[in-house]
Amino acid sequence: MRALLLSLALLLTTALAPAQAQRVLPGLTEGVQYRYVDNGQPYRPLPPGMVEVAEVFAYTCPHCAHFSPMLEAWAKQLPAHARLVLVPGVYDRDDPWPRVFFAAQAAKSLPVLHPRLFAAIHETGELPRNADAAQILAFASRVQGSNATALKIAMANDARLLPQLKQAYEFGARSQIDGTPSLIVAGRYVILGNSYESLLDNARAVVAALAPKQKPKATARPAPAKPASPRS
Repeated sequence: MRALLLSLALLLTTALAPAQAQRVLPGLTEGVQYRYVDNGQPYRPLPPGMVEVAEVFAYTCPHCAHFSPMLEAWAKQLPAHARLVLVPGVYDRDDPWPRVFFAAQAAKSLPVLHPRLFAAIHETGELPRNADAAQILAFASRVQGSNATALKIAMANDARLLPQLKQAYEFGARSQIDGTPSLIVAGRYVILGNSYESLLDNARAVVAALAPKQKPKATARPAPAKPASPRS
């Protein structure tokens, strides 16, 4: 019986080892650079070996507006195994701000609209924080490069929008974020920091710790020596 219990304990320890190894990142400290999310999952599935860096943001958040250009510049220096994805914070299915984000994606207008929406709220005052969908669409129609017609159609397409809003809401909920902007790496590591710079530094460190392990290069074997030709 004792041998059976010992075998069972060893089996459980072996089964739990990979999860524990994932939780502890080499050279980093949980509670300092990151907070681990039990049963966390990335926002979107990525190919094996790729690491997702997700930012949960809100257009009405002044900190997100200030952080956005810093994050964009930082993302350009990500290693090949990492990818940035933006996730709007969703608290109400009828909130026009996350709806316009997904609609702009569908209308292929997000690259031009994303920074302009931040600026319109926090810099120029062209949009109030409590803007409704009609006000946002009217503003977007004046932005050069924005497809206003496609955006309006996408904003009204609940069949497409509601699943996206649900997915974003569930990601924020299971990541247990307490504000915006928040960075979550690989769906399991909520980045900690007391400044924008420290958030980015810590996110970079977590991404580096999750880099795929490179296989050691095989050393070439020296060619066998040719036998000396007999002298005549």
